[in-house]
Amino acid sequence: MQAWTTAGKPENHPEPWGRPGAFSTFRVYPNRKTPFLSDYLDRLLDSAKRLNLGWIPDSTEISGRLNSYLNDLGNDYSGLVRICLFEDLIGLSDRPANSDGNPVEGWLLNYRRPEPLAKSTAEKELYGALSELEVEKEDWVIIDPKDNDIRETATSNLIFATGKNLLIPEKFILQGIVLRKLLPLLNSEFSITRGAPQDNDLSDFDEILLCGTGRGVAPLSALSELGWNSRGDILFNQVRQMYDSLIEGACA
Repeated sequence: MQAWTTAGKPENHPEPWGRPGAFSTFRVYPNRKTPFLSDYLDRLLDSAKRLNLGWIPDSTEISGRLNSYLNDLGNDYSGLVRICLFEDLIGLSDRPANSDGNPVEGWLLNYRRPEPLAKSTAEKELYGALSELEVEKEDWVIIDPKDNDIRETATSNLIFATGKNLLIPEKFILQGIVLRKLLPLLNSEFSITRGAPQDNDLSDFDEILLCGTGRGVAPLSALSELGWNSRGDILFNQVRQMYDSLIEGACA
Protein backbone atom coordinates (compact mmCIF):
# COMPACT_ATOMS: atom_id res chain seq x y z
CA MET A 1 0.00 0.00 0.00
CA GLN A 2 1.19 3.49 -0.81
CA ALA A 3 -0.38 6.94 -0.74
CA TRP A 4 0.65 10.50 -1.60
CA THR A 5 -0.75 13.88 -0.59
CA THR A 6 -1.85 16.62 -3.00
CA ALA A 7 1.70 17.99 -2.68
CA GLY A 8 3.23 14.64 -3.62
CA LYS A 9 4.39 13.77 -0.09
CA PRO A 10 4.30 10.05 0.85
CA GLU A 11 1.59 9.21 3.37
CA ASN A 12 0.13 6.11 5.02
CA HIS A 13 -2.71 4.61 3.02
CA PRO A 14 -5.92 5.10 5.03
CA GLU A 15 -8.79 2.65 5.47
CA PRO A 16 -10.84 3.54 2.37
CA TRP A 17 -14.36 2.48 3.34
CA GLY A 18 -16.33 5.34 4.83
CA ARG A 19 -13.89 7.97 3.59
CA PRO A 20 -15.05 10.28 0.76
CA GLY A 21 -13.41 9.27 -2.48
CA ALA A 22 -13.58 7.34 -5.75
CA PHE A 23 -11.88 4.06 -6.61
CA SER A 24 -11.28 1.60 -9.40
CA THR A 25 -9.73 -1.87 -9.37
CA PHE A 26 -8.00 -3.47 -12.36
CA ARG A 27 -6.29 -6.78 -13.09
CA VAL A 28 -2.56 -7.18 -13.61
CA TYR A 29 -1.04 -10.22 -15.31
CA PRO A 30 2.65 -11.19 -15.52
CA ASN A 31 4.89 -8.94 -17.60
CA ARG A 32 2.74 -6.00 -16.46
CA LYS A 33 -0.16 -6.84 -18.76
CA THR A 34 -3.11 -4.67 -17.72
CA PRO A 35 -6.18 -5.38 -19.89
CA PHE A 36 -8.47 -2.38 -20.53
CA LEU A 37 -6.49 -0.15 -18.13
CA SER A 38 -7.49 3.04 -19.95
CA ASP A 39 -11.17 2.16 -19.41
CA TYR A 40 -10.58 1.71 -15.69
CA LEU A 41 -8.74 5.03 -15.41
CA ASP A 42 -11.46 6.83 -17.36
CA ARG A 43 -14.10 5.43 -15.04
CA LEU A 44 -12.05 6.42 -11.99
CA LEU A 45 -11.95 10.04 -13.12
CA ASP A 46 -15.62 9.95 -14.11
CA SER A 47 -16.53 8.65 -10.63
CA ALA A 48 -14.47 11.38 -8.99
CA LYS A 49 -16.29 14.05 -11.02
CA ARG A 50 -19.72 12.56 -10.27
CA LEU A 51 -18.86 12.57 -6.57
CA ASN A 52 -17.68 16.21 -6.74
CA LEU A 53 -14.36 15.50 -5.06
CA GLY A 54 -12.58 18.65 -3.99
CA TRP A 55 -9.29 17.54 -5.58
CA ILE A 56 -8.94 15.45 -8.73
CA PRO A 57 -5.38 14.90 -9.99
CA ASP A 58 -4.82 14.87 -13.73
CA SER A 59 -4.38 11.63 -15.61
CA THR A 60 -0.64 12.23 -16.05
CA GLU A 61 -0.04 12.28 -12.30
CA ILE A 62 -2.17 9.17 -11.76
CA SER A 63 -0.35 7.29 -14.53
CA GLY A 64 3.02 8.27 -13.09
CA ARG A 65 2.17 7.00 -9.62
CA LEU A 66 0.69 3.85 -11.07
CA ASN A 67 3.70 3.08 -13.29
CA SER A 68 6.04 3.47 -10.34
CA TYR A 69 3.85 1.19 -8.21
CA LEU A 70 3.70 -1.49 -10.90
CA ASN A 71 7.47 -1.32 -11.30
CA ASP A 72 7.83 -2.03 -7.57
CA LEU A 73 5.49 -5.02 -7.85
CA GLY A 74 7.75 -6.51 -10.52
CA ASN A 75 7.18 -8.31 -13.81
CA ASP A 76 6.06 -11.56 -12.17
CA TYR A 77 3.17 -10.00 -10.26
CA SER A 78 -0.33 -11.30 -10.97
CA GLY A 79 -3.28 -9.92 -9.03
CA LEU A 80 -5.46 -6.88 -8.48
CA VAL A 81 -4.49 -3.24 -8.01
CA ARG A 82 -6.87 -0.66 -6.57
CA ILE A 83 -6.53 3.09 -7.13
CA CYS A 84 -8.29 5.42 -4.69
CA LEU A 85 -8.72 9.15 -5.16
CA PHE A 86 -9.52 10.75 -1.84
CA GLU A 87 -10.07 14.46 -1.27
CA ASP A 88 -6.43 14.92 -0.24
CA LEU A 89 -4.64 11.73 -1.31
CA ILE A 90 -3.95 9.25 -4.09
CA GLY A 91 -3.79 5.70 -2.75
CA LEU A 92 -2.64 2.45 -4.37
CA SER A 93 -2.94 -1.08 -3.00
CA ASP A 94 -2.74 -4.64 -4.31
CA ARG A 95 -4.14 -8.05 -3.42
CA PRO A 96 -4.31 -11.55 -4.93
CA ALA A 97 -7.03 -12.39 -7.47
CA ASN A 98 -8.21 -15.39 -5.46
CA SER A 99 -11.87 -15.17 -6.50
CA ASP A 100 -11.31 -15.44 -10.27
CA GLY A 101 -13.82 -17.93 -11.71
CA ASN A 102 -14.77 -19.48 -8.37
CA PRO A 103 -18.40 -20.50 -7.68
CA VAL A 104 -20.07 -17.92 -5.44
CA GLU A 105 -22.65 -18.31 -2.72
CA GLY A 106 -24.82 -15.21 -2.51
CA TRP A 107 -26.25 -13.48 0.55
CA LEU A 108 -28.89 -10.78 0.37
CA LEU A 109 -28.04 -7.21 1.30
CA ASN A 110 -30.86 -4.65 1.40
CA TYR A 111 -29.16 -1.59 0.00
CA ARG A 112 -29.60 1.25 -2.48
CA ARG A 113 -26.45 2.87 -3.83
CA PRO A 114 -26.69 6.68 -3.51
CA GLU A 115 -24.83 7.30 -6.81
CA PRO A 116 -25.01 4.08 -8.84
CA LEU A 117 -22.81 5.37 -11.69
CA ALA A 118 -19.84 6.05 -9.40
CA LYS A 119 -17.57 3.77 -7.42
CA SER A 120 -17.45 5.51 -4.05
CA THR A 121 -15.23 4.63 -1.08
CA ALA A 122 -17.79 6.35 1.15
CA GLU A 123 -20.15 3.36 0.76
CA LYS A 124 -18.96 1.61 3.91
CA GLU A 125 -22.28 -0.23 4.32
CA LEU A 126 -21.61 -1.99 1.02
CA TYR A 127 -17.88 -2.39 0.53
CA GLY A 128 -16.98 -2.50 4.21
CA ALA A 129 -19.49 -5.34 4.68
CA LEU A 130 -17.40 -7.56 2.37
CA SER A 131 -15.08 -8.14 5.33
CA GLU A 132 -17.88 -10.23 6.88
CA LEU A 133 -17.67 -12.75 4.02
CA GLU A 134 -15.13 -15.10 2.48
CA VAL A 135 -14.91 -13.03 -0.69
CA GLU A 136 -13.20 -15.83 -2.62
CA LYS A 137 -16.49 -17.77 -2.54
CA GLU A 138 -19.19 -15.41 -1.19
CA ASP A 139 -20.72 -12.08 -2.19
CA TRP A 140 -23.48 -9.69 -1.18
CA VAL A 141 -26.35 -9.77 -3.68
CA ILE A 142 -27.91 -6.31 -3.55
CA ILE A 143 -31.69 -6.20 -3.33
CA ASP A 144 -33.40 -2.83 -3.45
CA PRO A 145 -35.20 -2.17 -0.14
CA LYS A 146 -38.15 -0.52 -1.89
CA ASP A 147 -38.54 -2.23 -5.27
CA ASN A 148 -37.34 -5.72 -4.22
CA ASP A 149 -35.42 -6.12 -7.46
CA ILE A 150 -31.95 -7.63 -7.74
CA ARG A 151 -29.51 -5.41 -9.60
CA GLU A 152 -25.88 -6.33 -8.90
CA THR A 153 -23.56 -7.65 -6.21
CA ALA A 154 -21.03 -5.78 -4.12
CA THR A 155 -18.29 -6.82 -6.56
CA SER A 156 -19.96 -7.71 -9.85
CA ASN A 157 -22.65 -7.26 -12.47
CA LEU A 158 -25.21 -10.03 -12.86
CA ILE A 159 -26.49 -12.05 -15.82
CA PHE A 160 -29.67 -14.09 -15.33
CA ALA A 161 -30.21 -16.96 -17.78
CA THR A 162 -32.98 -19.25 -18.95
CA GLY A 163 -31.62 -21.28 -21.85
CA LYS A 164 -30.40 -18.85 -24.51
CA ASN A 165 -32.38 -15.95 -23.01
CA LEU A 166 -30.45 -13.55 -20.82
CA LEU A 167 -31.76 -10.85 -18.49
CA ILE A 168 -29.13 -8.23 -17.64
CA PRO A 169 -29.80 -5.29 -15.29
CA GLU A 170 -29.12 -1.89 -16.81
CA LYS A 171 -30.64 0.85 -14.63
CA PHE A 172 -29.45 1.96 -11.20
CA ILE A 173 -26.21 -0.03 -11.49
CA LEU A 174 -22.60 0.55 -12.34
CA GLN A 175 -21.99 -1.34 -15.57
CA GLY A 176 -18.53 -2.78 -15.10
CA ILE A 177 -15.74 -2.89 -17.64
CA VAL A 178 -15.92 -6.68 -17.93
CA LEU A 179 -19.64 -6.67 -18.76
CA ARG A 180 -19.16 -3.78 -21.18
CA LYS A 181 -16.53 -5.77 -23.09
CA LEU A 182 -18.63 -8.94 -23.06
CA LEU A 183 -21.92 -7.44 -24.27
CA PRO A 184 -21.09 -7.37 -28.02
CA LEU A 185 -20.12 -11.05 -27.84
CA LEU A 186 -23.22 -11.95 -25.83
CA ASN A 187 -25.45 -10.14 -28.31
CA SER A 188 -24.17 -12.35 -31.10
CA GLU A 189 -24.98 -15.58 -29.28
CA PHE A 190 -27.97 -14.91 -27.02
CA SER A 191 -31.29 -13.09 -26.82
CA ILE A 192 -30.80 -10.26 -24.32
CA THR A 193 -33.39 -8.30 -22.37
CA ARG A 194 -32.35 -5.43 -20.12
CA GLY A 195 -34.01 -5.34 -16.72
CA ALA A 196 -33.79 -6.54 -13.12
CA PRO A 197 -35.78 -9.48 -11.74
CA GLN A 198 -37.87 -9.27 -8.60
CA ASP A 199 -36.90 -11.46 -5.68
CA ASN A 200 -39.76 -13.86 -6.39
CA ASP A 201 -38.69 -14.28 -10.04
CA LEU A 202 -35.44 -16.12 -9.37
CA SER A 203 -36.96 -19.59 -9.75
CA ASP A 204 -37.31 -18.80 -13.49
CA PHE A 205 -33.54 -18.81 -14.01
CA ASP A 206 -31.30 -21.82 -14.56
CA GLU A 207 -28.03 -19.95 -14.09
CA ILE A 208 -26.88 -16.62 -12.69
CA LEU A 209 -23.42 -15.31 -13.55
CA LEU A 210 -21.25 -12.69 -11.89
CA CYS A 211 -19.06 -10.49 -14.11
CA GLY A 212 -16.40 -8.32 -12.54
CA THR A 213 -12.72 -7.51 -12.48
CA GLY A 214 -11.81 -9.73 -9.56
CA ARG A 215 -14.16 -12.59 -10.39
CA GLY A 216 -13.78 -12.45 -14.16
CA VAL A 217 -16.85 -14.52 -14.98
CA ALA A 218 -18.06 -16.74 -12.14
CA PRO A 219 -21.21 -18.79 -11.45
CA LEU A 220 -23.60 -18.09 -8.61
CA SER A 221 -24.05 -21.48 -6.96
CA ALA A 222 -26.88 -20.58 -4.57
CA LEU A 223 -28.92 -17.78 -3.04
CA SER A 224 -30.45 -19.79 -0.24
CA GLU A 225 -32.42 -16.92 1.31
CA LEU A 226 -34.58 -16.92 -1.82
CA GLY A 227 -34.50 -20.69 -2.30
CA TRP A 228 -32.45 -20.50 -5.50
CA ASN A 229 -29.79 -23.00 -6.59
CA SER A 230 -27.95 -23.22 -9.90
CA ARG A 231 -29.34 -25.80 -12.33
CA GLY A 232 -26.33 -26.14 -14.62
CA ASP A 233 -23.13 -24.66 -16.00
CA ILE A 234 -23.70 -24.48 -19.77
CA LEU A 235 -23.92 -20.68 -19.87
CA PHE A 236 -21.03 -20.26 -17.47
CA ASN A 237 -18.75 -22.38 -19.63
CA GLN A 238 -19.70 -20.40 -22.77
CA VAL A 239 -19.33 -16.96 -21.24
CA ARG A 240 -16.18 -17.85 -19.37
CA GLN A 241 -14.63 -18.93 -22.66
CA MET A 242 -15.61 -15.57 -24.17
CA TYR A 243 -14.02 -13.79 -21.23
CA ASP A 244 -10.81 -15.81 -21.39
CA SER A 245 -10.52 -15.01 -25.10
CA LEU A 246 -10.99 -11.29 -24.40
CA ILE A 247 -8.24 -11.32 -21.78
CA GLU A 248 -5.92 -13.35 -23.99
CA GLY A 249 -6.43 -10.88 -26.83
CA ALA A 250 -5.88 -7.87 -24.57
CA CYS A 251 -2.67 -9.38 -23.18
CA ALA A 252 -1.24 -10.36 -26.56
